Amino acid sequence: MDIRFILPEEEAQLARNVQTSFPSKTPEALIQHMKYELQKPEEGRYLGCFDNYGELIGSTLLMEFNMNIRGKMMRMGANAYVSTNFLHKKEHIAKNLIRVTMGLCAKTGTCVGALHPFNPAFYEKMGFGYCTEMMMYSPKPCYIRSYGNKADLSYATEEDRPEILEYYRRYVKGKHGATEHPFMDLHRIFDMPYVVICRKGGCITGYLTFEFIKVDHYTDMYHDLAVRELICDDMETMKEFMTFLASQVDQIDRVRIYSPEEDFQMLFSNPDSGENRSHDGAIQETGRKMMGYMFRIFDVKAYFMQQNHCDKPARRPFVLELVVEDDFMLDNSRTLLLYIHDDMVLITKDREVDVTLKTSIADLSSLVMGAISLKSFLWAGRMECSDDSFQEDIQRAIGWSEKPKNYTYF
Repeated sequence: MDIRFILPEEEAQLARNVQTSFPSKTPEALIQHMKYELQKPEEGRYLGCFDNYGELIGSTLLMEFNMNIRGKMMRMGANAYVSTNFLHKKEHIAKNLIRVTMGLCAKTGTCVGALHPFNPAFYEKMGFGYCTEMMMYSPKPCYIRSYGNKADLSYATEEDRPEILEYYRRYVKGKHGATEHPFMDLHRIFDMPYVVICRKGGCITGYLTFEFIKVDHYTDMYHDLAVRELICDDMETMKEFMTFLASQVDQIDRVRIYSPEEDFQMLFSNPDSGENRSHDGAIQETGRKMMGYMFRIFDVKAYFMQQNHCDKPARRPFVLELVVEDDFMLDNSRTLLLYIHDDMVLITKDREVDVTLKTSIADLSSLVMGAISLKSFLWAGRMECSDDSFQEDIQRAIGWSEKPKNYTYF
């Protein structure tokens, strides 16, 4: 068995491998672009697993992003289209590919990574922790609050593209959990049929992307309008976007808004999703929660060398003994002594320990991203803390109070 990067002349094997693994979800554009990607990578590099006869039996697209982690931009590795030959299922091929990519990232200084899971349990066993979430709201247009003004909105033009991309990059630098990738961002935004911008005083203050989706009615006059992405600077811009969506009462059945914002339904007068999924006969569903990416620390020591600041200043100086279990990357199973003082987290040695926290790498990864709090992990019995009086101190030091949010799918 040999794991290496896939060559351009092996394109046909790669295409078959990906299409059979994702028969209903492989974008045609991905297949068409594959030969160019193998020759001159833009999105990422395809890593393959070959049998002793040179046949491709597994593959993954290995990418690198920039991610905002706790206010600091860091390089991250990402796997996509993890695929196994149908004749070689349950032979640990995907697991070996993921392990190799993790090791490659760690050795080249990329100490964190993420992926969108097809099976969360499968990737949790590999040390990936739950991270971002997305909500889908689907109100009727008549129940979206209208504020009477949408004069600053227009369709984006070709000339607006560089400014929109720059706007998104500024957004990433201010949003914990957000990611930046030159190839993916360009396609995620501008491959959508419609891009609407808000421009005030000559500057873009927000944009949204949308498409139409057919619904099961007796006439083709009705569709759902799916807002795939909505980013803005302020509530005045948001109000203009809501007014635009509220005005679509003639030919739009529901507006599907995909957002990481948990309280977005406050912008509707009736948040009923229309799915008729009532509980106890009357309590209606208002939104549907979906997983985003899962996150992992590949190298715990390297992570804390880069992430050496607290969420909030420490109430008292203390030494945390962090015991990390990593069954998938054994070199990453280690014990670190962290000295927390003021707003700094510093790796130390030969100090007296005040408190010990035992955790799996998956749960630690979720904790540092603010996806799940230390209090919740201790409540569920998934972490062990030697002194409960230090719970709040540890949370302030290595946890994060802001939930991670991201739009990029990879």
